[in-house]
Amino acid sequence: VEQHGVVDGIYRLSGVSSNIQRLRQEFDGERCPELQKEVYLQDIHCVSSLCKAYFRELPNPLLTYQLYDKFADAVAIQMEEARLVKIKEVLKELPVPHYR
Repeated sequence: VEQHGVVDGIYRLSGVSSNIQRLRQEFDGERCPELQKEVYLQDIHCVSSLCKAYFRELPNPLLTYQLYDKFADAVAIQMEEARLVKIKEVLKELPVPHYR
């Protein structure tokens, strides 16, 4: 995504709905989508939109409900080095599939 798009705001902007649906169907069909297709390169936002939708639709968020407060506290730390240390500590508490 970052190689083919303007990185600033690329994850905030939405892709074209029909392109997102086409890409979702390719993934759902157990095929490995060809992300180098012109349609996806011209609308790189459809790739990031589908990625965001995937994470939104997970039954339990990647950063679990149980660790939400710890993550929120960690990212609120002002000093960058201390913030990164705390985030890494909390990441180690994730269930194995989420950590992976």
